[in-house]
Amino acid sequence: MAILETIGLSKDFGGIPILANVSLSIEPGEKVALVGRNGCGKTTLLRIATGSDDDYSGAVKIQPGARLAYVPQKPPEFLPGETAAGFVCRDAFRRREELERLAEAMAGPDEREGRVALARYSALREAYDADEGDMAEEAAGRLLAKAGLGHRADVEAVCLSGGEKNVLALVRAVRRLPDLLILDEPGNHLDVAGLAWLEDFIRSLPCAVLLVSHDRRMLDRVAESVLELEGGRIARFSGNYSAYRLERLKQAAGQGQDWQADRKRIERLEALVRRFAEIARSRPDPAWGARLRARRSQLERVKADAAERPDLGNRDARVSFLGEASKADLALRVEGYSKAYGEAVVVEPSGFTVYNGERVALVGPNGSGKTSLVRDIVERGSWDDTELRVGPSMVVGYCAQAQEVFEPGNTVEDEFLKILPTRRDAFAHLGRFLFSYDDLDKRIGELSGGELNRLQLARASAIKANFLILDEPTNHLDIPTREAVEDALADFDGTVLVVSHDRYFIEKVTDRVVFIEDRRLAEYEGGFAEYWRDVHPAGGPVPRGAGASIERRGRRAQASAPTAAEAGLESRIEAMEREKERLERESAAAFDARDFKRAKAIADELERHNAVLRKLWIKYID
Repeated sequence: MAILETIGLSKDFGGIPILANVSLSIEPGEKVALVGRNGCGKTTLLRIATGSDDDYSGAVKIQPGARLAYVPQKPPEFLPGETAAGFVCRDAFRRREELERLAEAMAGPDEREGRVALARYSALREAYDADEGDMAEEAAGRLLAKAGLGHRADVEAVCLSGGEKNVLALVRAVRRLPDLLILDEPGNHLDVAGLAWLEDFIRSLPCAVLLVSHDRRMLDRVAESVLELEGGRIARFSGNYSAYRLERLKQAAGQGQDWQADRKRIERLEALVRRFAEIARSRPDPAWGARLRARRSQLERVKADAAERPDLGNRDARVSFLGEASKADLALRVEGYSKAYGEAVVVEPSGFTVYNGERVALVGPNGSGKTSLVRDIVERGSWDDTELRVGPSMVVGYCAQAQEVFEPGNTVEDEFLKILPTRRDAFAHLGRFLFSYDDLDKRIGELSGGELNRLQLARASAIKANFLILDEPTNHLDIPTREAVEDALADFDGTVLVVSHDRYFIEKVTDRVVFIEDRRLAEYEGGFAEYWRDVHPAGGPVPRGAGASIERRGRRAQASAPTAAEAGLESRIEAMEREKERLERESAAAFDARDFKRAKAIADELERHNAVLRKLWIKYID
């Protein structure tokens, strides 16, 4: 029996349908991803499923006795002085205090009050025992240790970092032993290592999980099936995110062929109707009038039955970066750079070099100084600065994690008229980054996080930057927009330095790594996947695409030099991963060009390619 089932859910905002006859079910123990573009109704669906929103039509059925736990995007609120362990045990503590109060009332002189207290005590005690309230502190300690927060158990929860608060909310939900755990963007504020831990933690849970995330690597490693919410309707796909994307491509390519065939038939019938109408007007013959009516009826039937134009979930984002590559060799040299706040040293004197045309990922744990470094490069860097030397022909385009580029009181138009000559030019440029004409009048301080990131990327494009410094550029962006940014960076001839926790993104757009470890900057001559495998051997490789959901069964206890066979297998996997990315780009290009026959052929080839790649990953990790 399904833990959660929705039947014909429908909801609209201001007459605009958000959910339209949505029916789904979640079975015990299964891990399901819910995907869709920003604003499509994912969070609304979660709120309805968890009882937080009762303004809808349709039905929600929950298995009798089943426990649901919901961890929303919004950080949790803490009581004054509440510790991390206290927050995890808060429900148990409240019930325990209420049970003690009821016990006192039962022992009091007022018999009537005692009977009422006894009835309440019995029901509350049953809930307390079912929640294993007496074991709350022990369970909290065990879960906090598993989450890497054991040493923070007695710290005031309000003092934790954003990522630690997210993990704490997850620990609290898991302690309540849910049958279904519903997670809305659980990876927010976590660093790369934290995300890898989170994936393993979710996969290890015995309960069912319904997960909303824009982290494609997490969706690949955790999800066993995917629910796609698009246009208010839901569709289910088996397999992880990569399998879902491939199946969507195949479906859309097939639908595209049907759509093209139907369009041709409709165009022929429309031409015939126009011809018959001309003849009927020129000849007052009832037979021609009958023929015209018959053809019009046929045309309406064909239109009603015609295949819809296929959609791969993109929002027509046409991101591009226009800067031309510099002819200089050096883009950036960091030498003897250090950072401290008071007596707290964040980065000790160290450095790295970025050459023109390179794509470099800057990685390290939260709080290691990545954002401070890129901000210092943007604010202080110049050819004359010996510590942060930026090439003289570099035009820097900066995307800040916390928007620092625009004046909050200015409108979007105000900011872009500093760069482009007219409002029309501003709109023509911003429209490619999904801004509407009315958005030009919005004040910067009113924009959402996703809008601010898109606006910063649009500015970098408009100033024709040839050196992009991007600090978490995909934050708050949905998957289609992330993919548009990735494609734009693939076509960009300039230099890129990027800080990101989106592992799929940095694997796709960078080819070298600078990392911060033990408060020092160091360079790794290889891509992120190789870096992660070599620097974190106990965690195993971070496979991509079709191989991403495979568990590593044989883990190396410590790093060791690969054998010739292992090195050869790694090289073959890397080559096939590059070929997979090429096929994905070609299929998308064919789809955009409405060459659906070619898109279908590439999708079939990609499916065969992924099957071989998956076998290679299995061989590698065994």
